[in-house]
Amino acid sequence: MAVRLFEGKEQAAAYLQYRVSPKHFNLAADVGCGSGQGTILLAPYFTKVVGIDISPTQLEMALVQSHPPNVSYRQGPAEELPFASGEVDLVAAMTAAHWFDRQNFLREADRVLKPGGCLALVSYTMDMELEYGDVSNTLNDISKEVLSLSLKP
Repeated sequence: MAVRLFEGKEQAAAYLQYRVSPKHFNLAADVGCGSGQGTILLAPYFTKVVGIDISPTQLEMALVQSHPPNVSYRQGPAEELPFASGEVDLVAAMTAAHWFDRQNFLREADRVLKPGGCLALVSYTMDMELEYGDVSNTLNDISKEVLSLSLKP
């Protein structure tokens, strides 16, 4: 049986407000990409996808897997991304952000993201707080709002 979410007016309004519009973008960075499973999932939506991980062994595993031609991998820390300021459409961290130096990673993500770009942190749990300067409370309020609305019947 399918789960029916976002049917009430509050849920639909939050979905409209926070959902990224589907279209094709230029550059995505999958930070802490590990062996690249999430990196490959981004490929149909971006001209170029770069998986970044600090572990050479993880990247070796990513490289031996079949991947689309628009996907590449680079070694490096999450806190020092190999992109120019304002170059990236999406910075994603899929079940990896808990390993990063949060303040430095968020500062770096902010640096490389284009105006209107998206930071997507995927986790196994929502039991976390985001900290980033004077917008920390706003980030946490948005996360809690979307989570609470998605759990309503």
